[in-house]
Amino acid sequence: MRGREQEHPSAGDRLGPDPAARSPDEAEPENATGGGEPAGPEEQAEYNGEAGPGVAERELNRAGERYAVWFRSAVIVPCAAFGILATPDELRTATMSMAALVIGWCALRLAWTRNRTLSRSWPAVAVDATVLVAVGLGQAATGTGDPGGWVVALVSITAVTYPYEWPTRPLLGCGLGVLGLGAFVAGSFIHLGEWSIALAGARVLLELALSRLSYVLVRAQARSADRLTARVAARRRHAAVAAARRSGEREYLATLHDTASTTLLMVAVGARDGTRWVPERARQDLEQLAKVPGSDDGRVDLGPLLGTATRHPAVRVEVEIDALPPLPATPALAIFHGVREALTNVERHAGVPEASLRAGLDESGRIVVELRDRGRGFDPEQVAAHRRGLSGSIVERMTGAGGRVLVGSRPGGGTTLRWTWPDDGDG
Repeated sequence: MRGREQEHPSAGDRLGPDPAARSPDEAEPENATGGGEPAGPEEQAEYNGEAGPGVAERELNRAGERYAVWFRSAVIVPCAAFGILATPDELRTATMSMAALVIGWCALRLAWTRNRTLSRSWPAVAVDATVLVAVGLGQAATGTGDPGGWVVALVSITAVTYPYEWPTRPLLGCGLGVLGLGAFVAGSFIHLGEWSIALAGARVLLELALSRLSYVLVRAQARSADRLTARVAARRRHAAVAAARRSGEREYLATLHDTASTTLLMVAVGARDGTRWVPERARQDLEQLAKVPGSDDGRVDLGPLLGTATRHPAVRVEVEIDALPPLPATPALAIFHGVREALTNVERHAGVPEASLRAGLDESGRIVVELRDRGRGFDPEQVAAHRRGLSGSIVERMTGAGGRVLVGSRPGGGTTLRWTWPDDGDG
């Protein structure tokens, strides 16, 4: 490219990223559970609504489901080991068998935490219920029916953890806790023949109620955080919509500059070819002005657009367009309008009736469109600030579409404009 090249910085380089332009979804995890796991059917049944729980509440439930099992196992396994040591010799075999059942149960449930679907399934409920009933009623064989035995610790920790392990199915979680408590009281009565264990049972029942209450209070705070997050996301969406609306308005004003105002200016100053081209150009201008800003959301073929843009009434354009992939409408229209405006500048300023346009892909796969004339040229650094055709309609529009425009020109050496999309910072 001859002469000096002037690369205009992108709008993002000048102003910095626009926080309002970020989608609120980008701040959220990949999916509903935040860990790559789909929401289980119990969440759908519990909330049964379109909104569902927010991110903080889902994370609370997910953490409760996982760490409740770990916490329960961390308490039960040592208690079972100490229970074996505290058991008389004649009952040690039965106690060891019961402790092995409990430890195996903990190991199984810990393994199932890796598969959320399995850990939240009915087989898991059946396993929990079977072990709780077996341990509670088995006190007659293990001789652990007193209020200070290790079975009391097992029943107590299950009552505390089940409301967190089954947060969205409270009846099931509390029901398992009550089942374990009932089996414990029944087994103690069978072993001791008296209801002295009832006080310990009432204490465990209170622990179950307080555990559920604590979860409800923590969940209320999580829901409050979710509501605050939703309000912030809504404000960001509104700001993004307002920014998009302003961008559409700027695009529309740029289109107005490229169409009607340019045509009227050419009529006012008089064109060398007379006015025979005015009806066709006016029809094209009306088509552009009739478009609703922001309505071009799909992908379009740039080749036909460039073919239309190069049909200029006063400038003969040599066109060479290679195969181009479809690209988003915003950069395609930015190139289209830029080429039209550049050809108008050739007509008004270059002093030559011809130009050449080349379009294709570079070695990096980027789309490159180059328009060259051999006219009188100019010094890009000496362009007056009020001359907005080049910097506004061509450069800034392409920058806003994620590309860039290089302007190469020097007095007497012609002018070359080079559009590149996307702008990845190379070249």
